[in-house]
Amino acid sequence: VGPSVLHGLQANAALRALSGFLIFFLAFLLREEPLAGQSAAVSLGIVGVAAGAGNALGTATGAWLRERGPEAIVATVLAVALAATIAAAALFSAPAVAGVAGVAGLSQALAKLSLDAMIQRDMPEEGRTSAFARSETLLQMSWVVGGAIGIALPLHGTLGMAVAAALVAIGAVATVPGLLTAGRRGTPHPARS
Repeated sequence: VGPSVLHGLQANAALRALSGFLIFFLAFLLREEPLAGQSAAVSLGIVGVAAGAGNALGTATGAWLRERGPEAIVATVLAVALAATIAAAALFSAPAVAGVAGVAGLSQALAKLSLDAMIQRDMPEEGRTSAFARSETLLQMSWVVGGAIGIALPLHGTLGMAVAAALVAIGAVATVPGLLTAGRRGTPHPARS
């Protein structure tokens, strides 16, 4: 695969790990320590609605941005997710947790649509189906790893959001420079036989 697809897949893996982490970590944390003035069920509902709304917004925005460079979109959503997780770690509160959930949903949707566009654009037709299947397998495994980290952590909100920020930071450091370089150069199409 070309550099765009490789870096796009790595960035998506970081965002999928964030999603798995947030689902499990927040499910356990909010059961023990609900958001201010709310029951555990309402707290989980707020986070779930925020994540769903973010995902829906990401899907709608992806349709609007389909003519833009997918590499720049992935780099941007990684930066936004990193900023949101850092803010939530620094200012752990109900709005911060809901904001992180919404941003994670938005980022994951836009990054996945961008990855699909890169695979569609850069992979030869005969290998495209396999590339989609393998990418989805890797993303599901990333979600599981993120969830396992969320389960293993002690239930401390600031610590959890700091770990979430670290997951996204690792993905950003590993992928953003390559994504931006590939996006500026234009990705060469693999040779077709």
